[in-house]
Amino acid sequence: MNTLKQQSVGRKITSVCWLPPRAGSAYTDTELYFATGLSGRSKELVLWTTENPDFESESKPATGTNEKPLATQVAKASHDGDVQDIVMVSPDVIATASSYGTVSIYDVHHSASASDSVLKLRESVTAHRFANGEPAVSTALAVQPVNSSDAEIASCGEDGRIAYVPLSRLGALQAYEIDSTVVTGVCWPTPAQVAASTRAGQIKLVDRRSPAEVSAVFIDPSSNYSLECIASHPSQSFRLAAGTDTGTIMVWDIRNPKKPDSEVLNVHESNVWRVCYHPADSSKIVSCSNDATVAITQWAKDRDTAPTTARDVLRMSSFFNVLSIGCFDVCPFTRTNLLVAGSDSGNILMEKSAATSFSLF
Repeated sequence: MNTLKQQSVGRKITSVCWLPPRAGSAYTDTELYFATGLSGRSKELVLWTTENPDFESESKPATGTNEKPLATQVAKASHDGDVQDIVMVSPDVIATASSYGTVSIYDVHHSASASDSVLKLRESVTAHRFANGEPAVSTALAVQPVNSSDAEIASCGEDGRIAYVPLSRLGALQAYEIDSTVVTGVCWPTPAQVAASTRAGQIKLVDRRSPAEVSAVFIDPSSNYSLECIASHPSQSFRLAAGTDTGTIMVWDIRNPKKPDSEVLNVHESNVWRVCYHPADSSKIVSCSNDATVAITQWAKDRDTAPTTARDVLRMSSFFNVLSIGCFDVCPFTRTNLLVAGSDSGNILMEKSAATSFSLF
Protein backbone atom coordinates (compact mmCIF):
# COMPACT_ATOMS: atom_id res chain seq x y z
CA MET A 1 0.00 0.00 0.00
CA ASN A 2 1.40 3.40 -0.99
CA THR A 3 1.85 6.11 1.63
CA LEU A 4 0.19 9.51 1.38
CA LYS A 5 2.07 12.55 2.64
CA GLN A 6 0.31 14.10 5.61
CA GLN A 7 -0.10 17.53 7.20
CA SER A 8 -2.26 18.01 10.28
CA VAL A 9 -4.66 20.97 10.40
CA GLY A 10 -6.38 19.90 13.64
CA ARG A 11 -9.94 19.96 12.27
CA LYS A 12 -12.09 17.65 10.19
CA ILE A 13 -11.82 18.38 6.46
CA THR A 14 -15.23 18.04 4.83
CA SER A 15 -14.41 18.90 1.20
CA VAL A 16 -11.53 19.85 -1.07
CA CYS A 17 -11.11 21.22 -4.60
CA TRP A 18 -8.28 22.53 -6.79
CA LEU A 19 -8.57 25.98 -8.33
CA PRO A 20 -8.26 26.10 -12.11
CA PRO A 21 -5.35 27.97 -13.74
CA ARG A 22 -5.44 31.74 -13.59
CA ALA A 23 -4.14 32.20 -17.16
CA GLY A 24 -5.93 30.09 -19.76
CA SER A 25 -5.23 26.40 -20.09
CA ALA A 26 -1.46 26.52 -19.65
CA TYR A 27 -0.62 26.06 -15.99
CA THR A 28 2.62 27.98 -15.52
CA ASP A 29 2.09 29.12 -11.92
CA THR A 30 4.80 28.01 -9.51
CA GLU A 31 2.16 27.85 -6.77
CA LEU A 32 -1.12 25.98 -6.97
CA TYR A 33 -4.27 26.89 -5.06
CA PHE A 34 -6.86 24.60 -3.53
CA ALA A 35 -9.76 25.14 -1.16
CA THR A 36 -11.00 23.08 1.77
CA GLY A 37 -13.99 23.08 4.07
CA LEU A 38 -13.06 22.85 7.76
CA SER A 39 -15.48 21.69 10.43
CA GLY A 40 -15.47 22.28 14.17
CA ARG A 41 -16.90 25.00 16.41
CA SER A 42 -16.48 27.42 13.53
CA LYS A 43 -17.16 26.37 9.95
CA GLU A 44 -14.74 27.83 7.43
CA LEU A 45 -13.81 27.84 3.78
CA VAL A 46 -10.00 27.94 3.59
CA LEU A 47 -7.70 28.72 0.65
CA TRP A 48 -4.28 27.05 0.51
CA THR A 49 -1.22 27.14 -1.72
CA THR A 50 1.22 24.35 -2.47
CA GLU A 51 4.27 24.22 -4.68
CA ASN A 52 3.59 23.22 -8.27
CA PRO A 53 5.50 19.92 -8.53
CA ASP A 54 6.22 20.64 -12.20
CA PHE A 55 8.56 23.40 -11.00
CA GLU A 56 9.85 21.91 -7.76
CA SER A 57 13.58 21.53 -7.39
CA GLU A 58 14.79 17.97 -7.63
CA SER A 59 17.34 18.60 -4.89
CA LYS A 60 16.41 17.25 -1.47
CA PRO A 61 16.62 19.27 1.77
CA ALA A 62 19.97 19.17 3.48
CA THR A 63 20.37 16.80 6.38
CA GLY A 64 18.91 18.22 9.56
CA THR A 65 16.62 20.71 7.83
CA ASN A 66 12.87 20.57 8.12
CA GLU A 67 10.79 19.59 5.13
CA LYS A 68 8.47 22.22 3.74
CA PRO A 69 4.80 21.90 4.70
CA LEU A 70 2.55 20.34 2.11
CA ALA A 71 0.36 23.44 2.01
CA THR A 72 0.21 26.97 3.39
CA GLN A 73 -3.01 28.66 4.44
CA VAL A 74 -3.40 32.00 2.67
CA ALA A 75 -7.05 33.01 3.22
CA LYS A 76 -10.22 31.93 4.98
CA ALA A 77 -13.85 32.94 5.31
CA SER A 78 -16.63 31.89 7.66
CA HIS A 79 -19.21 29.50 6.23
CA ASP A 80 -22.84 28.99 7.20
CA GLY A 81 -22.78 25.32 8.21
CA ASP A 82 -20.37 22.55 7.21
CA VAL A 83 -18.94 22.81 3.70
CA GLN A 84 -20.44 19.68 2.14
CA ASP A 85 -18.95 20.24 -1.32
CA ILE A 86 -16.83 22.73 -3.25
CA VAL A 87 -16.75 23.34 -6.99
CA MET A 88 -14.57 25.80 -8.84
CA VAL A 89 -16.47 27.92 -11.33
CA SER A 90 -13.42 29.91 -12.48
CA PRO A 91 -10.00 30.84 -11.07
CA ASP A 92 -11.72 33.59 -9.10
CA VAL A 93 -15.11 32.07 -8.18
CA ILE A 94 -15.92 29.21 -5.77
CA ALA A 95 -19.34 27.65 -5.15
CA THR A 96 -20.08 25.70 -1.97
CA ALA A 97 -22.83 23.45 -0.62
CA SER A 98 -23.84 23.73 3.02
CA SER A 99 -25.20 21.41 5.68
CA TYR A 100 -27.86 24.13 6.15
CA GLY A 101 -29.13 23.63 2.60
CA THR A 102 -27.59 26.75 1.06
CA VAL A 103 -25.54 27.23 -2.09
CA SER A 104 -23.00 30.03 -1.75
CA ILE A 105 -20.75 31.90 -4.17
CA TYR A 106 -17.37 33.17 -2.99
CA ASP A 107 -15.01 35.48 -4.87
CA VAL A 108 -11.27 34.82 -4.70
CA HIS A 109 -9.25 38.02 -4.83
CA HIS A 110 -5.66 37.24 -5.80
CA SER A 111 -2.71 39.57 -5.40
CA ALA A 112 0.97 39.57 -6.30
CA SER A 113 1.66 37.75 -3.04
CA ALA A 114 -0.34 34.58 -2.33
CA SER A 115 -0.44 35.47 1.36
CA ASP A 116 -2.51 38.56 0.52
CA SER A 117 -5.30 36.59 -1.18
CA VAL A 118 -8.83 37.20 0.08
CA LEU A 119 -11.98 35.05 0.13
CA LYS A 120 -15.23 37.02 0.16
CA LEU A 121 -18.82 35.79 0.22
CA ARG A 122 -20.75 37.22 -2.71
CA GLU A 123 -24.20 35.67 -2.31
CA SER A 124 -26.07 32.70 -0.83
CA VAL A 125 -29.42 31.09 -1.54
CA THR A 126 -31.34 28.35 0.27
CA ALA A 127 -31.68 25.47 -2.17
CA HIS A 128 -33.01 22.63 -0.02
CA ARG A 129 -35.79 22.42 2.56
CA PHE A 130 -37.94 19.63 3.93
CA ALA A 131 -41.72 19.83 3.64
CA ASN A 132 -41.94 21.25 7.18
CA GLY A 133 -39.69 24.18 6.22
CA GLU A 134 -36.60 22.92 8.03
CA PRO A 135 -33.35 23.21 6.02
CA ALA A 136 -32.11 20.02 4.37
CA VAL A 137 -28.43 19.27 3.80
CA SER A 138 -27.12 20.12 0.33
CA THR A 139 -25.10 16.98 -0.33
CA ALA A 140 -23.25 17.76 -3.58
CA LEU A 141 -22.75 20.25 -6.41
CA ALA A 142 -21.89 20.09 -10.11
CA VAL A 143 -21.26 22.90 -12.60
CA GLN A 144 -22.93 22.72 -16.01
CA PRO A 145 -20.18 22.06 -18.62
CA VAL A 146 -20.77 25.09 -20.82
CA ASN A 147 -18.56 28.09 -21.60
CA SER A 148 -21.00 30.69 -20.39
CA SER A 149 -21.21 33.18 -17.58
CA ASP A 150 -24.81 32.03 -17.14
CA ALA A 151 -23.94 28.40 -16.48
CA GLU A 152 -25.97 26.63 -13.84
CA ILE A 153 -24.94 24.80 -10.70
CA ALA A 154 -26.91 21.65 -9.95
CA SER A 155 -27.29 21.00 -6.24
CA CYS A 156 -28.77 17.85 -4.68
CA GLY A 157 -29.96 17.36 -1.15
CA GLU A 158 -31.47 15.30 1.63
CA ASP A 159 -34.89 16.61 0.62
CA GLY A 160 -34.81 14.43 -2.51
CA ARG A 161 -34.54 17.44 -4.80
CA ILE A 162 -32.21 18.77 -7.45
CA ALA A 163 -31.93 22.55 -7.48
CA TYR A 164 -30.67 24.49 -10.50
CA VAL A 165 -28.90 27.71 -9.56
CA PRO A 166 -27.89 30.17 -12.33
CA LEU A 167 -24.52 31.65 -11.45
CA SER A 168 -25.50 35.15 -12.56
CA ARG A 169 -28.76 35.26 -10.58
CA LEU A 170 -29.04 32.94 -7.61
CA GLY A 171 -32.56 34.21 -6.93
CA ALA A 172 -33.79 32.44 -10.08
CA LEU A 173 -33.21 29.03 -8.45
CA GLN A 174 -35.52 26.20 -9.53
CA ALA A 175 -35.90 23.00 -7.48
CA TYR A 176 -37.60 19.73 -8.40
CA GLU A 177 -38.19 16.57 -6.38
CA ILE A 178 -36.79 13.47 -8.10
CA ASP A 179 -36.79 10.98 -5.22
CA SER A 180 -38.39 10.31 -1.84
CA THR A 181 -34.98 9.51 -0.31
CA VAL A 182 -31.69 11.40 -0.05
CA VAL A 183 -30.06 12.40 -3.33
CA THR A 184 -26.39 11.81 -2.56
CA GLY A 185 -24.60 12.92 -5.72
CA VAL A 186 -25.05 14.80 -8.98
CA CYS A 187 -23.14 15.28 -12.24
CA TRP A 188 -23.66 16.60 -15.79
CA PRO A 189 -22.90 13.89 -18.40
CA THR A 190 -23.86 16.50 -21.04
CA PRO A 191 -24.85 20.18 -20.82
CA ALA A 192 -28.51 19.15 -21.14
CA GLN A 193 -28.55 16.06 -18.91
CA VAL A 194 -28.14 15.55 -15.18
CA ALA A 195 -27.42 12.23 -13.47
CA ALA A 196 -28.04 11.70 -9.76
CA SER A 197 -27.35 8.94 -7.22
CA THR A 198 -29.76 8.15 -4.41
CA ARG A 199 -29.72 6.52 -1.00
CA ALA A 200 -32.20 3.99 -2.44
CA GLY A 201 -29.48 2.64 -4.74
CA GLN A 202 -30.80 4.20 -7.92
CA ILE A 203 -29.23 6.31 -10.65
CA LYS A 204 -31.69 8.79 -12.12
CA LEU A 205 -31.34 10.80 -15.31
CA VAL A 206 -33.06 14.14 -15.82
CA ASP A 207 -33.31 16.16 -19.01
CA ARG A 208 -32.64 19.78 -18.03
CA ARG A 209 -35.24 20.88 -20.59
CA SER A 210 -37.89 18.86 -18.68
CA PRO A 211 -36.54 19.10 -15.14
CA ALA A 212 -39.71 18.00 -13.37
CA GLU A 213 -39.58 14.54 -14.97
CA VAL A 214 -37.11 11.70 -14.45
CA SER A 215 -36.25 10.39 -17.92
CA ALA A 216 -34.60 7.11 -16.84
CA VAL A 217 -33.90 5.06 -13.71
CA PHE A 218 -31.13 2.48 -13.35
CA ILE A 219 -30.76 -0.01 -10.51
CA ASP A 220 -28.94 -3.28 -9.94
CA PRO A 221 -31.69 -5.69 -8.80
CA SER A 222 -29.14 -8.26 -7.64
CA SER A 223 -27.71 -5.98 -4.96
CA ASN A 224 -29.05 -4.19 -1.92
CA TYR A 225 -26.97 -1.08 -1.35
CA SER A 226 -27.13 2.68 -1.15
CA LEU A 227 -25.27 4.93 -3.57
CA GLU A 228 -23.09 7.58 -1.93
CA CYS A 229 -21.72 9.47 -4.97
CA ILE A 230 -21.65 9.60 -8.76
CA ALA A 231 -19.36 10.78 -11.57
CA SER A 232 -19.59 10.89 -15.35
CA HIS A 233 -16.86 9.94 -17.81
CA PRO A 234 -15.13 13.05 -19.21
CA SER A 235 -15.63 12.11 -22.88
CA GLN A 236 -18.12 9.23 -22.94
CA SER A 237 -21.37 10.59 -21.57
CA PHE A 238 -22.95 7.11 -21.47
CA ARG A 239 -20.50 5.93 -18.80
CA LEU A 240 -21.20 6.59 -15.12
CA ALA A 241 -19.42 5.51 -11.94
CA ALA A 242 -21.08 5.37 -8.52
CA GLY A 243 -19.74 4.53 -5.06
CA THR A 244 -21.77 2.39 -2.68
CA ASP A 245 -22.12 2.00 1.08
CA THR A 246 -20.60 -1.50 0.83
CA GLY A 247 -17.23 -0.33 -0.54
CA THR A 248 -17.85 -1.32 -4.14
CA ILE A 249 -17.86 0.91 -7.20
CA MET A 250 -20.51 0.44 -9.87
CA VAL A 251 -19.56 1.29 -13.46
CA TRP A 252 -22.54 1.76 -15.79
CA ASP A 253 -22.84 1.81 -19.58
CA ILE A 254 -26.24 3.31 -20.36
CA ARG A 255 -26.10 3.40 -24.15
CA ASN A 256 -29.06 1.05 -24.10
CA PRO A 257 -31.33 2.59 -21.45
CA LYS A 258 -33.67 -0.41 -21.48
CA LYS A 259 -30.84 -2.85 -20.82
CA PRO A 260 -27.82 -1.01 -19.38
CA ASP A 261 -24.57 -2.81 -18.63
CA SER A 262 -23.21 -2.57 -15.10
CA GLU A 263 -20.01 -3.80 -13.53
CA VAL A 264 -19.05 -4.22 -9.88
CA LEU A 265 -15.54 -3.26 -8.75
CA ASN A 266 -14.53 -4.53 -5.30
CA VAL A 267 -12.29 -1.71 -4.14
CA HIS A 268 -12.94 -0.62 -0.53
CA GLU A 269 -14.08 -2.18 2.73
CA SER A 270 -16.63 0.49 3.64
CA ASN A 271 -18.60 3.48 2.28
CA VAL A 272 -17.19 5.10 -0.87
CA TRP A 273 -17.63 8.83 -0.37
CA ARG A 274 -16.37 10.14 -3.70
CA VAL A 275 -15.44 8.81 -7.14
CA CYS A 276 -14.06 10.38 -10.31
CA TYR A 277 -12.46 9.29 -13.55
CA HIS A 278 -8.77 10.17 -13.44
CA PRO A 279 -8.31 13.33 -15.58
CA ALA A 280 -4.99 12.08 -17.00
CA ASP A 281 -6.21 8.55 -17.74
CA SER A 282 -9.94 7.89 -17.81
CA SER A 283 -9.38 4.14 -17.79
CA LYS A 284 -8.76 4.60 -14.06
CA ILE A 285 -11.26 5.55 -11.35
CA VAL A 286 -10.14 7.36 -8.20
CA SER A 287 -12.11 6.92 -4.98
CA CYS A 288 -11.93 7.60 -1.25
CA SER A 289 -13.59 5.74 1.56
CA ASN A 290 -14.60 5.35 5.15
CA ASP A 291 -11.83 2.71 5.37
CA ALA A 292 -9.24 5.57 5.45
CA THR A 293 -7.84 4.88 1.99
CA VAL A 294 -7.72 6.48 -1.44
CA ALA A 295 -7.76 4.01 -4.33
CA ILE A 296 -7.00 4.16 -8.05
CA THR A 297 -8.68 1.32 -9.93
CA GLN A 298 -8.11 0.15 -13.49
CA TRP A 299 -11.72 -0.32 -14.56
CA ALA A 300 -11.29 -0.70 -18.34
CA LYS A 301 -10.64 -4.36 -19.08
CA ASP A 302 -11.23 -6.87 -21.85
CA ARG A 303 -14.86 -7.74 -22.46
CA ASP A 304 -14.27 -11.37 -21.46
CA THR A 305 -13.28 -10.33 -17.93
CA ALA A 306 -15.95 -11.35 -15.43
CA PRO A 307 -17.77 -8.33 -13.97
CA THR A 308 -16.93 -9.20 -10.37
CA THR A 309 -13.31 -10.22 -10.98
CA ALA A 310 -10.89 -8.35 -8.74
CA ARG A 311 -9.27 -5.49 -10.67
CA ASP A 312 -5.83 -3.95 -10.37
CA VAL A 313 -6.08 -1.44 -7.54
CA LEU A 314 -3.50 0.96 -6.10
CA ARG A 315 -4.43 1.80 -2.50
CA MET A 316 -2.96 4.75 -0.63
CA SER A 317 -3.14 5.63 3.05
CA SER A 318 -1.19 7.27 5.84
CA PHE A 319 0.04 5.80 9.12
CA PHE A 320 -1.01 9.06 10.80
CA ASN A 321 -4.57 8.91 9.46
CA VAL A 322 -6.92 6.30 10.91
CA LEU A 323 -10.31 7.90 10.27
CA SER A 324 -12.40 8.22 7.14
CA ILE A 325 -11.07 10.03 4.06
CA GLY A 326 -14.19 11.85 2.97
CA CYS A 327 -12.98 13.97 0.07
CA PHE A 328 -10.26 14.29 -2.55
CA ASP A 329 -9.51 16.04 -5.81
CA VAL A 330 -7.05 15.23 -8.61
CA CYS A 331 -5.35 18.25 -10.16
CA PRO A 332 -5.97 18.17 -13.93
CA PHE A 333 -3.62 21.05 -14.76
CA THR A 334 -0.15 19.66 -14.06
CA ARG A 335 2.13 17.22 -15.82
CA THR A 336 2.87 15.68 -12.44
CA ASN A 337 0.04 13.57 -11.05
CA LEU A 338 -1.15 15.48 -8.01
CA LEU A 339 -3.88 14.41 -5.61
CA VAL A 340 -5.05 16.14 -2.43
CA ALA A 341 -7.45 14.58 0.09
CA GLY A 342 -9.00 15.49 3.43
CA SER A 343 -9.85 13.29 6.39
CA ASP A 344 -11.94 13.15 9.53
CA SER A 345 -8.63 12.91 11.41
CA GLY A 346 -7.93 16.54 10.51
CA ASN A 347 -5.23 15.80 7.95
CA ILE A 348 -4.45 17.14 4.51
CA LEU A 349 -3.16 14.16 2.53
CA MET A 350 -1.24 14.45 -0.72
CA GLU A 351 0.25 12.23 -3.42
CA LYS A 352 2.67 13.46 -6.08
CA SER A 353 4.13 11.26 -8.80
CA ALA A 354 5.76 11.98 -12.15
CA ALA A 355 3.45 11.35 -15.07
CA THR A 356 6.06 9.23 -16.84
CA SER A 357 6.35 6.93 -13.84
CA PHE A 358 2.65 6.86 -12.99
CA SER A 359 1.99 3.19 -13.51
CA LEU A 360 -0.17 1.22 -11.14
CA PHE A 361 0.77 -2.21 -12.28
